[in-house]
Amino acid sequence: MIAGDTPIRDILLPHSDRTALIQVIVVLAVTVAATWAVRRERALVQLVIGIGAVVLGLMAIRTLH
Repeated sequence: MIAGDTPIRDILLPHSDRTALIQVIVVLAVTVAATWAVRRERALVQLVIGIGAVVLGLMAIRTLH
């Protein structure tokens, strides 16, 4: 283990494709669960989906750089 390389850091800033895939799956699962939890209020559904899309977009931009 490299100095400063902790499991939490690897989850937030993945070094491998496998960890990045797990991160995407978790974000999608949380987004779906949160959307299901607020399904009766249309504005909250749109908010949750928007936040999920922004998080996935930021992860995609981080992948490119």
